Amino acid sequence: MGQRELIAKGGKGGKGNWYFRSGTNISPRQSQPGMPGEYFELQLELKMIADVGFIGLPNVGKSSLLNELTKANAKVANYQFTTLEPNLGAYYDLILADIPGLIEGASTGKGLGVKFLRHIERTKVLFHFVTADSPDPVKDYKTVRTELESYGDLILNKPEYVFISKIDTVDEKTISKIKKDFKKIKKEIIPISIINPKSIDEVKKILNSLIKQKSVI
Repeated sequence: MGQRELIAKGGKGGKGNWYFRSGTNISPRQSQPGMPGEYFELQLELKMIADVGFIGLPNVGKSSLLNELTKANAKVANYQFTTLEPNLGAYYDLILADIPGLIEGASTGKGLGVKFLRHIERTKVLFHFVTADSPDPVKDYKTVRTELESYGDLILNKPEYVFISKIDTVDEKTISKIKKDFKKIKKEIIPISIINPKSIDEVKKILNSLIKQKSVI
């Protein structure tokens, strides 16, 4: 906050009539011509910095969890792309970022495109959300991972936790099958639901451990 950077130097001179005021020249009419300053055409790119980035396909419950864990008031609705800009929330010493949903082809500009893949670059840990009521949760997971890989290997190396959201919409048999399917690709999952306090406590345990790691660093 408050950081200042000099991008282009102004030209010398250019003093106005106020500079020439004196006791004998109360209303000066003279001024000084200014020399040309530096001129650049710049394209500035904002990359949001956060401790934890919430990623996944559209409408997988990222914004709902952010609202549950923080004082954020992210828009929540049952249709794709309700989140058009990243939402931030503070969980104690951690900054959580709800990244708008990615779709297949995002790395080439489809959907909201690389605009939000750039934000993921600056997050330290990824919380990857896949909805339990998806016809193919593993495929959804791989779709997002493919887009991350296409954008840059650096993102793939970030620590990642995989959450199966909206488990209240399916039965135990379905959840058990999802777990087995993810084990086949050597991924452990954490089932959660906004209306299940115990599952939210599991998320908080992970966040609390990240806070401890951050304090050590």
